[in-house]
Amino acid sequence: MAVLSSCYSFFTSSTTLNITLRTMVLAALTSMLFNAIDLRLPVPAAVEELTVVAVLLFLELGLSSRRQDSSTKKSKPCPSERRVYEEVSGLAGRLQAAAKAGDTDTAEAVMERILAGDSKPSLVCYGALISAFAKAGDVKRAEYWLEALEASNVGSPNGICLNMLISACAKANAVDRAEYWLVKMPSLGLSPDVMSYNAVIDACARTGDVVRAERWLEKMKASGTTPNVVSYSSVLHACARSCDASLAERWLERMSKEGAEPNAICYNAVINAWCKEGNTRRAAHWLEQMSQRGVQPTVNSYSTIIDKLAKAGDIDGAETWLTRMADAGVEADAVSYNMLFSACSKMGDSARASKLFDQMMQRKVTPNTICFNLIINTHSRQGDFAAVLRRLRQMREQGIQADRVSFNTSLKAFSRCADSRAVEQLLDEMLSVGIKPDVATYNTFIAVCMRAKDAAKAEEWLCRMTSAGVQADAMSYCTMIDAFAQSGDLHRAEKWLEKMERSGLQVGATTYGLLISTVAKMGDVGRVERIFERMDRAKVEVNGSTYNALISACARKGDVDRAEFWLKKLLKSSAQADVASYSSVIHACAKANSLRRAEAWIEQMEHDGIQANVVTYNSVINACARCGDAKRAEHWFQKMVAQGVQPGVLTFNSLVNACAKALDVDRAEKWLQEMPKHGVQADDVSYSTVIHACGTAQEPERAEQWMKLMVSSLCSQGEKPGAFCYNSIAQAWVRAGDVDRAMHWLSEAERLRVEVSSASLNGVVSALTRARRHSEAEIWSSKVRKDRGDRGDRGDRRYPPRRQAPGR
Repeated sequence: MAVLSSCYSFFTSSTTLNITLRTMVLAALTSMLFNAIDLRLPVPAAVEELTVVAVLLFLELGLSSRRQDSSTKKSKPCPSERRVYEEVSGLAGRLQAAAKAGDTDTAEAVMERILAGDSKPSLVCYGALISAFAKAGDVKRAEYWLEALEASNVGSPNGICLNMLISACAKANAVDRAEYWLVKMPSLGLSPDVMSYNAVIDACARTGDVVRAERWLEKMKASGTTPNVVSYSSVLHACARSCDASLAERWLERMSKEGAEPNAICYNAVINAWCKEGNTRRAAHWLEQMSQRGVQPTVNSYSTIIDKLAKAGDIDGAETWLTRMADAGVEADAVSYNMLFSACSKMGDSARASKLFDQMMQRKVTPNTICFNLIINTHSRQGDFAAVLRRLRQMREQGIQADRVSFNTSLKAFSRCADSRAVEQLLDEMLSVGIKPDVATYNTFIAVCMRAKDAAKAEEWLCRMTSAGVQADAMSYCTMIDAFAQSGDLHRAEKWLEKMERSGLQVGATTYGLLISTVAKMGDVGRVERIFERMDRAKVEVNGSTYNALISACARKGDVDRAEFWLKKLLKSSAQADVASYSSVIHACAKANSLRRAEAWIEQMEHDGIQANVVTYNSVINACARCGDAKRAEHWFQKMVAQGVQPGVLTFNSLVNACAKALDVDRAEKWLQEMPKHGVQADDVSYSTVIHACGTAQEPERAEQWMKLMVSSLCSQGEKPGAFCYNSIAQAWVRAGDVDRAMHWLSEAERLRVEVSSASLNGVVSALTRARRHSEAEIWSSKVRKDRGDRGDRGDRRYPPRRQAPGR
């Protein structure tokens, strides 16, 4: 039995020696069998050989199957071991599937489950997870799992895995990490290949580090790795990023000499480099060289030059290159046109943008949302809301989805719009694409109604806003308050202020200031003061501009006491008084003819360290003029000039008026003659004041000389004298007894259609009557009657409104 068992083992063993011996023995036995058969029945040699091979093959297959069954029976795991094996295999599959789908969170969670079990993850699991994180650009997690793989002793990562990690470092601009992993590859049993080096060079290029990129290219060559086009193009991009176009040119020529033929990407990098340096001529040169060397320019080749010219404001040049691109057979895309649309938007040239859009459609270039948004912005900058609505409809008709940017841009067109129907159309467009208006949109609609002076419609929009579930903000209420305040409905304005206070929103000084500003302009000082009390109760700190509005209202009414009261209160508060605060009080003192108080406040102002401006000095000089104090007026004028404050025409008019009231014609004339020396042009008030002073001093000849100068000066400016000067000179001649000269100047006024006063006409009639020139007196009397008839219900107005000399 032992011999039989040994023979059986010999024939069933799977060792190499036993298989060889078994085959030789079986072949010999089969050959002996066929020799015996040949004695009785000859068999062809080919049939004999085929039979031997078939017998050996079937025998070996039978033995192999038997061994496999036996092995399976012997190694069959227990149920618990089988479950662990199936679970690990299933988790590994799930990990790889999640990694392939880019779901790094799930893949990492599965890896954690595998690690928590009894079995170790395979090299494939680690590789899949590292690659997934590298693709997602998560360098830190990719590095973490690569280090975990090293520590696990499962094996080493492959080159593809490392190259992906280095590329991820490059995209994250982590040059140091990219270099680290490239240097570490040999220690992991890997040799850096061209992709490894290219990834590191790309990392340098992305940061514009040309020197570093060049150094790695040289290391690449020294390692025996031949650079390819990608290697050189990365160096070229580094040159472009660092704006070193000359170096980019040298590398382009060098790569050709070193056997790497430049492609379109390489040439585009050089073109981009020259455009970044602002040299579009050189960029154009390389585009031409590109074509001459048999490389077809791409849309990027032309678009780079177009973009540079468009951003520089040279739309003509950009359009020329767009045409050259079309002539070269390169189809422009939406991006190419967007560059031009952006330039038109910045310049506000909607006509050109529309023309380019039409050209774009003719060339069958499909516009995108950005195209329309840029054109809409161009129309919005011009306030052309009709064109904006037309573009939105065009987008919808062409199946291009408008986004939130489209409508936010459109809203800018309504910043000066007063057409409440247009906002309804905009709302319809928004709802048609499923975009719900937000609070900013509703605020714009309310503001449109405010500009249309339709406060009721504005109120309606706020109600619609609330009904739509959009919470009104401070701007909503402020716009409503301003709308009713501007319309003069102060009661409703205050009602909305109360609503805002009840809404829980913070009501600041600016909100109260909207109401105060309007009420102050209306001169309702009492109401302004009541709003101040309301602010005090609400513990809202009043700012300087709000105080100024109240002080200015008091000044306009000539109420010096109240103006001073509020200025003193301002000075005691935490708010800062400014030049306008003091100037308003000084103006109030001037209106009240209180020179002493005006001077006291300007001195207080200087003491408080606030520099007086031209308005301040004009007010105090005007106070001097009203009091007829020419010396003090001149004093303040000299101080004004010494402080470096430029006097204006109102300054000189007040000076002339001060001298005129002091009956000092010589000084009045002196200041009129001084005006050009200070770069100030005299106006009709300047001349009229001197003419009136001459007339009052009963010097009509002197007045007439100034009248002639005035007519000559104003006519050269396309203007004509006012009625006051004609009345002054006519009455001066009447008082001097020369009625003919008086009639001459009144006739001149009539010829120029300047409406003179009835007092001047009556003075001439009286003078003619006294001289017994009755026929002429009747003629001028008829003019008086006609003048009264023409005035009708205009009351006592003697001539059209014009600027008056201060204090007259």
